[in-house]
Amino acid sequence: MRVYRLIACFAVCMLLLLLLPLHEARCQNYVEYKVQINSDGSAVWIVTQFSNINATIETWQDFQQKIFNLVDFVASATHREMAVDESSLQISTTISSESKTTEYSFLWQNFSVIQGNEIIFGDVFHANNFFSQLFGDASLQVSYPSNFSIKSISPAPYERDDSAETFVWSRTQDLVNGEPNIILTSTPQTGNNGWQQYAIIGAVAAVGATLSLLGFYRFKRRKLNGKSASVVLEDASPIESEEDKVIKILKSSGGSMRQSAIVEQCRFSKAKTSQLLATLERKGNITRYKNGRDKIVNLTERVKGE
Repeated sequence: MRVYRLIACFAVCMLLLLLLPLHEARCQNYVEYKVQINSDGSAVWIVTQFSNINATIETWQDFQQKIFNLVDFVASATHREMAVDESSLQISTTISSESKTTEYSFLWQNFSVIQGNEIIFGDVFHANNFFSQLFGDASLQVSYPSNFSIKSISPAPYERDDSAETFVWSRTQDLVNGEPNIILTSTPQTGNNGWQQYAIIGAVAAVGATLSLLGFYRFKRRKLNGKSASVVLEDASPIESEEDKVIKILKSSGGSMRQSAIVEQCRFSKAKTSQLLATLERKGNITRYKNGRDKIVNLTERVKGE
């Protein structure tokens, strides 16, 4: 029994020795880039910086100036108009006992090129020392709308998950020689959206017919009893789906709201609201990006114009 205990203690010590370098590396500075491509050509950038508890981080002014300078530089290099949504600039820091995690986020407008049913991007990375002007070399994860698929991508990503609409390059320093170049193409939506619309129309028609028959019956009954009466039918309220309710609230607020505000106005649970917004996002009706602990929900131009 004593021998087994000695072996177990030795195994635990060896495991701790193996994990120690990983723990120390975790406390050192390193960065992860995440880019969410939107169907309107914009992109939400989230830069996560893991650092030692005593390490300095970007000030608000430095971060703001860095992003504005980068986008202006890229716009000049690509000869395309670009801008940063100033209201989207966010910095949040989480501190633990030995390290801290800082998240920088912003919305880059006109990040991609829209051509017909395709989204083309990657030219911004061709600008000289692109990532050096941000936070240096790091992994880059890109996600894209659910109603799009990858038509072509170069160079080949380190990881690719088409079901999750994401791909990853492990090092941005590998994106050289005029790369990357990515083309996304829209895919037909599958589901029962058309049947749902017909079902709603049929339900409204059924309610109208029922009310009409009811009114006719009441009129005939009063006439037979020798009573003169007019039949007044109340206007049947159209059946409003939960998704329509969310879109209606967004339109009444100018097309943009915090997700928490939608929860309050719809009086749905947070989980149900999140599911509804995820469905609307897959349909291309809204876009979302993280804003601190909340999310900003925006109607797409297609829905605004309806």
